Amino acid sequence: MDLEATVADVQRTLRQLLEDLTGQRPPIAEPRNIPEAYPTDGLGYSQFNELLLLFGYDRVTHAFFQFLCDGTLDYKIGCALTSLQELEAGVERSRKLSLLFFGNVKFGFKRLARDADELFRYRAAMLPVDTESFEKRHRAVVPLQEISSDETYYLGYVVQGELKNRLEKNPEDADALCQMRAVEAVREKGIRNQHAYLVSDHLDVYVATSMRQRHEYAEVADFARAVFTHDRIRTLNLRYFDPTQAFCYDRIDKGLAEALMLRRAQCTLYLAQESDTLGKDSELASTLAQGKPVIAYVPSPTNEDVLGSVERLSALYGRTKEAIVLERLQALSPTLAWTNGEVRRWLDEPGEIDWDRAAALLVETAKRHYDKRADTLRKDHPLGVQVHLETGVANGVLVVRSVNECAELIFRIVTGNLEFRISKELINGVEYHMLRETVSDSIFRVMTGDAMLSNCFWNFYLEPSE
Repeated sequence: MDLEATVADVQRTLRQLLEDLTGQRPPIAEPRNIPEAYPTDGLGYSQFNELLLLFGYDRVTHAFFQFLCDGTLDYKIGCALTSLQELEAGVERSRKLSLLFFGNVKFGFKRLARDADELFRYRAAMLPVDTESFEKRHRAVVPLQEISSDETYYLGYVVQGELKNRLEKNPEDADALCQMRAVEAVREKGIRNQHAYLVSDHLDVYVATSMRQRHEYAEVADFARAVFTHDRIRTLNLRYFDPTQAFCYDRIDKGLAEALMLRRAQCTLYLAQESDTLGKDSELASTLAQGKPVIAYVPSPTNEDVLGSVERLSALYGRTKEAIVLERLQALSPTLAWTNGEVRRWLDEPGEIDWDRAAALLVETAKRHYDKRADTLRKDHPLGVQVHLETGVANGVLVVRSVNECAELIFRIVTGNLEFRISKELINGVEYHMLRETVSDSIFRVMTGDAMLSNCFWNFYLEPSE
């Protein structure tokens, strides 16, 4: 009985591995003469093709078999898959390549297993880039003129309206006049930087964000600086578009310039904030539609982060900490005023606020807000996975919660060192195949388990319009 069980296990495993490799069930469901044991000296090229033909599958090239053996493509005479474990590793390697470039295991196998030139081309696209090519880059001919984080607000449109209103009421308002001069000086730097971005021969990362309030400009500028001076990527001399350093007067020109930079950048770094805007979300969608990665940074604030932010905002706006806490609660959870009686009383009578209770509630609300944003992007929202318009491959957003993870992912993307694992996940009783990126554990590619959708999608998507 043990021997029979072993034979059955080997045959079942071989059948399943071939099904996983090809992305389809065996055309010959019950072939005769399935090997009863794995070859003691390994499974060679000719033997592997014989096994494929037994089940009704197509044969593979020498290059593809070598890729199964060790990931290289130049066939070595006599090479073999020495165990079921080696075969399983080779199948996993092939499936990752198929999902990465085609979004479909069956289609990928048909393209790669029979055409060595195709296999060489797609395998080459996965090879890492030598960091020396980044480290030895020349500096830009037109260097950026850094705008300090506390001045970036002057690049926005809100501040100019505020200052004009003040000067209409009092043309002699010395502070408003001083700030208007600062607006002009900072915007002149921003225009020069905009031109520097446009002519830059390299553009690696596009930073997508939304900003209206003064503190939002400062926080985004500080965050971008923290990421791109991080030890993991500092020496790569990366060029990145930072919206807190550029200015463009005309909205049409601004939209065209940013569309160009989205087209040129290798990836987009999307900042999830208190609220999101059409512009920022469209930049995320545009990047995915080009088949390029989006890193979505969602803060994971500690108690100290939340309360420290209250201190900074209180100093920045010259308001009490209690007033800032109430504003932050309303921004993060607008329904609290209706669902929490205590908050309603604090809003009616700010002098009655219980600081300890309000601070604890703000910490809880901030954490819940950002955890929900992360889950929405990673798990819930249909637009968290979008289609590359040219190929039909479904691309997912890579959600991270720290500066360290942002820097690590940027390094892996620009140097071609992304790593993946495949997971089979049941959704409504149907098996889906997910290619998950390992730093973020987010879906990078997905193959639907809906047979009707898959058949119709690939029949129509790549067909020329009639």
